[in-house]
Amino acid sequence: MSKEINPVFIPGDMDLKRHPNTRDTFAPGELINFDHKTIFYDVYIDEQDASLVAIGPPCLNLKDYIKKAKLIVNGVQTPFSLKEHEEHKICFLKARISSGKDYEIEFKFKDFSTTLKLKSLNIPHGNKVLAAISKNNKTEWISDWVDFYRENYDLDGVYIYDNGSKNVDELEHKLEGRAKVIRWNHPYGPPKKRFNKFAQPGALNHCLNRFAKKGVLFNFDIDELLIANQSDIDSELEKNGTVYFDSYNVPFVNPGKDDYSYYDFSYREKNRRKSARKFVCLHNAVDIISQHNTWTFKNIFIKQKVKRNKPDKLESKNGFFMHFLGITTNWQPGLKKLKETPLDSLEPDKSHIKMRYNKSMKEGE
Repeated sequence: MSKEINPVFIPGDMDLKRHPNTRDTFAPGELINFDHKTIFYDVYIDEQDASLVAIGPPCLNLKDYIKKAKLIVNGVQTPFSLKEHEEHKICFLKARISSGKDYEIEFKFKDFSTTLKLKSLNIPHGNKVLAAISKNNKTEWISDWVDFYRENYDLDGVYIYDNGSKNVDELEHKLEGRAKVIRWNHPYGPPKKRFNKFAQPGALNHCLNRFAKKGVLFNFDIDELLIANQSDIDSELEKNGTVYFDSYNVPFVNPGKDDYSYYDFSYREKNRRKSARKFVCLHNAVDIISQHNTWTFKNIFIKQKVKRNKPDKLESKNGFFMHFLGITTNWQPGLKKLKETPLDSLEPDKSHIKMRYNKSMKEGE
């Protein structure tokens, strides 16, 4: 099942566009997949908060242009606040509005206008959800991934932000009733350009604010399975608001078939990876999230600053996640994820298989 979003774009035939963040350097041809044209990924009405909310990539050179726009709500010009977090590759627009059910929203920019017909949304509160961005992954992998998390962590929802997969229709059909697919057809960002990859932080912050409000968000990719006890996670979340997890790589050991999945791999590297951590967080305890970190607004003297919730202090002592190198479309062949690894350098680990088996046993009792 697909979940509707309401994006705002600069018209493709206009010269106006976002310029890249200069903290990255670019050689000719390296701007491939840079998001020049998205202003907002989604605009929605939060009924309970009586507000219009828009979430987008960082404004960068477009900031003054966007701030000078007029927001017309049901024919009435409406003031708004625009907050850009360039470092975290995200921006938020918010406006107070009158309560209602149906809205005509017009963004009047200097050179063009965009009109949206929106209905107010009863944004769910207190849900426990899982989010990930995905492109062209096998539907069987995603289905197994969804089932693993739903069965072991009592989730209320799973949101797949599909980044333009060729099999998206098949994916929606396969996940019907188990997960929502959001067609997140925004340029992912140039490879290896940290400050100019916007689509993933945009998806995670969108999920946090629209689907996990006053709830819990699990941030794990399609090739990652969390090995932890739910009661331990709950206890650590109550104490710290964010729980980070280290990982073990699960290298590709040829399973002897093409239609393999997570449960066909049972050997991992011996040493934990202390970088590229993932996390579970409380919506009320964080303000911005990224692929590997969470941040909170802090009032320092008279200024509000964004402070990173440091992983070293909030690392779980009771769990880890397994990173399956063979669960890949191999879109970055230089990483050599499908290079076979000899078993004598690895450690047997069937934690994920046991979690699947134990759940099946309980259901059969």
